[in-house]
Amino acid sequence: MDTIPVEDLDTAIEQYKALGYRLDMIFPADNPREAVVSRGGESVQLVLENHPVGETSAPLLRKEGSWIKGRAGMEYRDLIPDRMGGKVIASHIRLTTGGEVPDYVHYHKIDFQMIYCLKGRIKVVYEDQGGSFWLETGDCVLQPPEIRHRVLECEANSEVIEITMPAEHETWVEHDITLPTDELKPDRDFGGQRFFVTSLRTADPAFPNETTCEEFAERMKSVITPDEILDAVIDVSRSLCRM
Repeated sequence: MDTIPVEDLDTAIEQYKALGYRLDMIFPADNPREAVVSRGGESVQLVLENHPVGETSAPLLRKEGSWIKGRAGMEYRDLIPDRMGGKVIASHIRLTTGGEVPDYVHYHKIDFQMIYCLKGRIKVVYEDQGGSFWLETGDCVLQPPEIRHRVLECEANSEVIEITMPAEHETWVEHDITLPTDELKPDRDFGGQRFFVTSLRTADPAFPNETTCEEFAERMKSVITPDEILDAVIDVSRSLCRM
């Protein structure tokens, strides 16, 4: 696979699409610097010039009001300053424009991911979990590894908190599966986990907040095993969502 350095990743992706290529992968979701596009049997890796392949991006503390453009037009900022050495990321994500979201069916190469709706309403659909539904303020989704999903539309200025392990992970485009899928499989196993959603219409607007994430980050300093990491994340998600 050829590697092509580019000045602007979004522009390069659109240029390759105009040539008949399709987007296959983007990395990472919160601040993309690599992508894979393909046409027929040919794949090309696009890499920002100031980020060689395999180089880890130094995590930054993005304070209130400091946002960066991520995947599908969403805006991101970090809530855990050092991402615990790359083990976990807590992203505050907002969608400033209402209506259809320029997303596509995709999945993430992750170990764990949960999403808490902090504000507004976001319409989503998941593989083998029935039709689309609105994720509303106070709702929480446990999004298992590699489940195909898509963000369809949203209210303007909707916000979510997304906790993911590892901090940086690949997002792959699903070209062969259309959502919603025909079958309903609520007990399906995805990488050892099941899809799970809670609904809460009276969420405390103070949660989740940076203090909670700082406490979580402090706890993460003493964990060693994946099970300990998972236990810490589950404790935080239960606190935030009152599960």
